[in-house]
Amino acid sequence: MLVIVFRGLFLLVLGVALFAGLKAQPVPQVVSHFDLMLHFGAFAALSALWLLGFSRRWWLPGLVFLLVVGAAIELWQGWLLPGRTASLVDMSANFGGVLLGGLSAGIFLSKFWPLLTDKQ
Repeated sequence: MLVIVFRGLFLLVLGVALFAGLKAQPVPQVVSHFDLMLHFGAFAALSALWLLGFSRRWWLPGLVFLLVVGAAIELWQGWLLPGRTASLVDMSANFGGVLLGGLSAGIFLSKFWPLLTDKQ
């Protein structure tokens, strides 16, 4: 049951990230570097939810998929959206989020998941 929740949350966050990344106008800057916080946070959440929602054999393909999505959003912005520009800094924030989110979820799963799911 919990796996289904993580998969649903993954799809929700992915949908929000795609919507925000592919619309003609960027998200307003609330504070300095707000866009980088959004990039990093969204992709960290996506990679963590992927690892929590899928078996180990799908972890690497899922993380590679997220890296490709992060790059594709930036390229799409630069090539096809007139009011947007592609940014290597944004792409780096996407990649960093994938790596940190994946690493954090991997550590959580290896250390704490067995304790939470143990049926003693």
